[in-house]
Amino acid sequence: MKKTILPLLLLPLLWFACNQEPTQAPAPITKLEDVTTVLPDSAGADLCRANCAVCHSLRYIQMQPDFPVKTWEKIVDKMRHTYGASISDSTAKIIVAYLGKIKGKK
Repeated sequence: MKKTILPLLLLPLLWFACNQEPTQAPAPITKLEDVTTVLPDSAGADLCRANCAVCHSLRYIQMQPDFPVKTWEKIVDKMRHTYGASISDSTAKIIVAYLGKIKGKK
């Protein structure tokens, strides 16, 4: 008897769930155009913006903790050799110096 009652009890719940009006997705908390990234102007800023923003937002740089210059060298090297960023050696040195200046561990 229990086997026949349980499905009968679940039928109203199933009917109720299937007959609900679809709900709209909640409005986004932040629009992408509302997010601004300001990297300080300094020597190398333009090269950093031009080369790094090709693959990821500049906000990604802004969110990073302060790293020693050696760590920035490894990160830029990874971007070049692992992810294929076409950055020359001389440009990479300028970008690393810039990142060390604005996000370098003191």
